[in-house]
Amino acid sequence: MKKKLLIDEKKLAGFTAMAGAVLAGNSADAQIVYTDVSPDVVVDTNNTMYDLDFNNDAIADVSFAVQNVQGAGTYSGLTYTYNGTYAVAAPAAGGGFQMSLVPGSSSSMTSAVAPLNNGDAINAGAMFNSSGATLGVDVLINVPLLAYTYAFQGGQFLGVTDKFLGVKFTAGANTHFGWVRLDVAGDASTVTIKDYAFNASPNSEILAGQMVGLEDVSVENKVTVKTTLNEAIINVTPDLIGGTVNMFSMSGQLVASTSIQDVDTKLSFEGIETGIYTVAAQFDAGQVTKKVYVK
Repeated sequence: MKKKLLIDEKKLAGFTAMAGAVLAGNSADAQIVYTDVSPDVVVDTNNTMYDLDFNNDAIADVSFAVQNVQGAGTYSGLTYTYNGTYAVAAPAAGGGFQMSLVPGSSSSMTSAVAPLNNGDAINAGAMFNSSGATLGVDVLINVPLLAYTYAFQGGQFLGVTDKFLGVKFTAGANTHFGWVRLDVAGDASTVTIKDYAFNASPNSEILAGQMVGLEDVSVENKVTVKTTLNEAIINVTPDLIGGTVNMFSMSGQLVASTSIQDVDTKLSFEGIETGIYTVAAQFDAGQVTKKVYVK
């Protein structure tokens, strides 16, 4: 059954007050199921709705739509008209979208559906809503008596390119986490769906943009080493937590060492003499090394 997306016009009045191929990893343990939407699906006002089915069970897990909204209302005795476009998404029952805290009114913080970056974690520890979400809105509000026109734009996804919508959905008694990569036009007139993926292992994390199981990726592609004047910053995928970072002089002497307790680990250069050194990140699956210069 198609789900019906409804626009809350009370919220609109509030604005005036503010002025397919499915691919899986080759390993038996690989649980990431990836779908490339080819060609990309463009949702606009000419399309009723686009239903996305993560696990191909004939049940829509997320629905996208773009809607024109227009009408009239009264605020503080003044009549106004409005006309604009909403880009919206709705989860199936039991599902939701990953949220983040953003600045609200009066310097307070409020929650909103988050446009995730590549590599951001989507898991049970994150905050999710359980209702529809406005990805972007572009509305023109006119107050004839005052000869005043107010343009309102909002939504955390408005105008984004290649951002990820973090999703949770249910399949039977299980909860799964996934992502959808999309663009939203700057005037909220289109939503472009590019690809999506989910972790077929119930209640298991997926990273935004992750297309295969981490066990199928080489160690070299799971580790980045960046340096500043004062430290080396080692970033790893979650499955590599527990490894060790060692720093050796050109003569092979160990000058610093630390364990990897999180996805970001810092190795201080304090007390280390000027020169060229080797930073070696060591794991059961292999080692990644990089030459660094300490001033």
